[in-house]
Amino acid sequence: MPADTAAADGPADAGTPRFSARIREASWARHQGLDPSADADAVKAPGVFDRLFDGSLRLGDYTRWHAQQYFVYEAIEAAAARFADDAVAGPFVFPELARVPALEADLKFLMGPRWRSGIEPLPATRAYVDRINAVSADWPGGYLAHAYTRYLGDLSGGQAFGKAARRNYGFEAEGASFYEFADIKSPKAFKDEYRARLDAVDLSEAAKVRVIDEVLLAYDHNGAVLAALGEGLDRNPFEPSVVAAICHHMNTDHAADTLVICRGAGGRRGAETARMTGFDGEGADFAVVEDGVEAAVRVDWAAPLSERAEVRPEIVRLFTESKAALS
Repeated sequence: MPADTAAADGPADAGTPRFSARIREASWARHQGLDPSADADAVKAPGVFDRLFDGSLRLGDYTRWHAQQYFVYEAIEAAAARFADDAVAGPFVFPELARVPALEADLKFLMGPRWRSGIEPLPATRAYVDRINAVSADWPGGYLAHAYTRYLGDLSGGQAFGKAARRNYGFEAEGASFYEFADIKSPKAFKDEYRARLDAVDLSEAAKVRVIDEVLLAYDHNGAVLAALGEGLDRNPFEPSVVAAICHHMNTDHAADTLVICRGAGGRRGAETARMTGFDGEGADFAVVEDGVEAAVRVDWAAPLSERAEVRPEIVRLFTESKAALS
């Protein structure tokens, strides 16, 4: 969750706000837009945050939200590794903040050992990750902006998410370990130190403005991911563990059949490779490589499915019809 909700320190000297305060002030409107309690009178469909807090978020949708966060933190922490020794970004690379190991443990708990086969970034998540990768490729301020937005939010309002997840789903550790920072004894003291380093960072005024702009863009990307997740709430009757198991089976034991389905039913006759990336009650999703370029393919079921036992016969039908069409 991006949002540094704790109060910022006062100005360093009269008329000159601290850098950390400038970031917080500039991003406050974005933060309110993501906060389900920011406008209690607003008329809107309950989103991921709202439903987590009121206890109505299905475990499958919570898991899918967790999976999208995995891709974001994977990108941020890859950038952290690149900038660990950088004079500007290095002071903000804290091993105790790393979330990827916790996300991996949570997803394994929620989806089983084949979890990696059952998650795929949403288009909004892919755009978010692409932005992180692009802006932090050679600019330490890019890492700084995205790390600040995520990690200080996790240590602030994000802690309420962990409490809600443990309350709703009965988690004791795994399943919500993403929200636990075992090596940070005092989140408040840690955030104070983080802000102090922001205030002391050696950046020009133009670079500081660029960092603030990037923080705002990070909020916008996160909001797009949450909106995409909100549109899919309750729409997938299959639990993520079922999706992961079937995708793994298709991609390891029936890779040739998967390619046939994509070439036939998917209309990608020139596909060189294919893998199943997910499915719901309406159809299956695949990724194919054609002419060296990866593309997404959606294949609809003949009729809506709601039970795991219905999936195999439908895949067999798709394969059989695809094979006949290609012959």
